[in-house]
Amino acid sequence: MSPAGLGTRFWTLFSAFTASNLGDGLTLVGFPLMAVALTDDARLIAGVAALRVLPFLVVGLPAGVFIDRFDRRHIAMGAQTIRAATMFVLAGTVWSETVSIATLGAAAFVVGTGEVLTDGGLPAVVRDVVQTSQLEVANSRLRAIETVANNFVGPPVGALLFGADSALPFAGAGIAYTVSVALLGGLKGSFVPQADPDAGSFRQKIARGLTYVWRHPVLRPLALSVAAFACVGEATNAVFVILMTERLGFTELQYGLILTFDAVASVTMSFFVAGLVRRTSHGMSMRVSVVFYAIGSLLLGFATFTPLIIVAVLCGGISDPTWNVISGTVRQRLVDDFIFGRMMTAYLFIAWSIKPVGALLGGVIAEAVGSQWVFVLAGVVVGSLLVLAQPMFERINAAMQASAPAPVA
Repeated sequence: MSPAGLGTRFWTLFSAFTASNLGDGLTLVGFPLMAVALTDDARLIAGVAALRVLPFLVVGLPAGVFIDRFDRRHIAMGAQTIRAATMFVLAGTVWSETVSIATLGAAAFVVGTGEVLTDGGLPAVVRDVVQTSQLEVANSRLRAIETVANNFVGPPVGALLFGADSALPFAGAGIAYTVSVALLGGLKGSFVPQADPDAGSFRQKIARGLTYVWRHPVLRPLALSVAAFACVGEATNAVFVILMTERLGFTELQYGLILTFDAVASVTMSFFVAGLVRRTSHGMSMRVSVVFYAIGSLLLGFATFTPLIIVAVLCGGISDPTWNVISGTVRQRLVDDFIFGRMMTAYLFIAWSIKPVGALLGGVIAEAVGSQWVFVLAGVVVGSLLVLAQPMFERINAAMQASAPAPVA
């Protein structure tokens, strides 16, 4: 299916998604570089990373109820507006030299809260603007541009801006989030979810989302597998800047540029995921993701030769879109609209609530024995999924075959 067949509404959403992720890409280097400038304590640096993901634990579940009740586009616009305002305020504190590690952490928490609201609702919007048979292609396109903006453009640009003036990455992120709001405002249609057939209180509706995921034969093992990824992934993310700048001696610009190798592999792989699934299966494609993630993490743990570091991040770039495109499509195909928001936030609550623990654990391990051992541990943990998650891969194959759209006559 050609990209043009995805339709005007998809490309409007795609543009808003691009702007939002460009803002995220600027903060991807802005937050850790600012944290390193403010303190040399690995635990505090990791703490800022933990605060970025803490909202998935503390506000995720209630947010799901609102996502299943109100127009999901309007919710995303409100979240992006708050994120933009926060970035402008943070930039002001940096310019005035009043920024502190606590201020930085608070801003990271607000940005993470906005991410909860957008990540919980926008996957359902994607399902509303394309046909079911187009989901793999649509998700691949979104994943590709997310990688370009988050990793290929945002980090090196953010690093350059930080080198010129440490407030500029945050001001740039505020502008990007504002553009995203404007584009979402131009998205035609109503995105109010289907009426919820289940009566109950606010608390009962929250519980319904958790119960739905936990009792689902595919979603529960998938969420738990992602939790393993998330824990070790956030541990490595939290100390990656330490590994690059302190252990390997990379400059700020080199730190930003090394992420572009990951981005090149990720963008390239995004265009091949749908074909990989057609030639193998959803479950086998996810196994490929696990293998490349484990190899990349182990290389980062043991290698000190720059070409091997590049190979390692290329492996991560292959792994990431493969897993995320497939897992996103699985959720979109298997879950009813009226509970999709609560499913997403409950799923992310289960899968990502351990992220703050992972970030702090990464900081503790790096401070105690060295940042490289965080990556070694990550490779071992993720590699074990090849055995432990075998039943899940088979269930995913069966469920996706049963839910496949009928061929057009």
